Amino acid sequence: MKARAVYAVEKDTVQLQEFEIDEGALGPDQVLTKTQYSIISPGTELDCVSGVESSWFHFPQQLGYCAVGAVVAAGNDVADYSVGDTVLTPAPHASHSVADVGMVRAVVPENVDPKWAVWTHIALISMVALRASSAELGDYVVVLGQGLIGNLAAQLFKAQGCRVIAIDRIRERVDVARRCGMDLAADASAEDAVAAVKKVTQDRGAEVVVEATGSAAVALQAPEMAAQNGEVILLGTPRGSHEADVAPLLRAVHRASPNITLKGAHGGSISAARNPFVKHSSERNAEIILDMIWRRELALEPLLSGVAKPEAAPDVYRDLRDHPEWALGYILDWTD
Repeated sequence: MKARAVYAVEKDTVQLQEFEIDEGALGPDQVLTKTQYSIISPGTELDCVSGVESSWFHFPQQLGYCAVGAVVAAGNDVADYSVGDTVLTPAPHASHSVADVGMVRAVVPENVDPKWAVWTHIALISMVALRASSAELGDYVVVLGQGLIGNLAAQLFKAQGCRVIAIDRIRERVDVARRCGMDLAADASAEDAVAAVKKVTQDRGAEVVVEATGSAAVALQAPEMAAQNGEVILLGTPRGSHEADVAPLLRAVHRASPNITLKGAHGGSISAARNPFVKHSSERNAEIILDMIWRRELALEPLLSGVAKPEAAPDVYRDLRDHPEWALGYILDWTD
């Protein structure tokens, strides 16, 4: 069958193209889905389009990994999913996609609109920072970067009972953070972010600092905001090169004061499927997030910049690249 997908065909060039899916070659443990909505993960995908993420992304290649769609066919050994189920899969921006059942995150409940359910993928990435941390009720948590990943991380830490300080250098994103209920949102382009954190925390610093930008320069600043025995969580994937003196970071980790713990929080660090011997999994986290979406415990509307048809994908990626002050979250609508 003919399907359509969004490709990065060369540096800074996005196109909607046709490709073939062989329905007869569906594996016994695979499902074929017809996409309803997919959401763009701006940080990773823009780095792919620009050529910065060259370790695994090579032109031409399909973009995206966050989709929700209906199962239209299932392999002979598939037991947990049936034709007609609406499921979350890490599928690309494509009209149809084949996924191994082990990569299906969850069945979307009937009471959750798929257009909002697709945000679960982004929140799953954000949630890794929460799971990796030791954050508890009343702790101060700084989240550096208020893109989609950072904003949703801030919201999840707030739901945990933490006092969240959201920081970004783009004023409009700081405003969005405030609309999403953050205790304090600081514009790092207009004030000293470290001083702002120290002021709010009575000069003690935050128990947890989450770096959600992927900037090495920002990550090196994070220990200055952390309390003694605090944690710095690397949620954003560092890309590009940066020259700096790393001794202050290493001393902050090494010395008894401040004794900072540095942790990674990559999405792949949590197992996909449930495991009776491990508490957390992407499957369990997805069910929790879907329930939060149904209960309207996550503020998603302020993050939505627009819903576009796949044909408009080149313009959408251009807006995300050129207008970070207002282009934040875009959904591609694949419905007929």
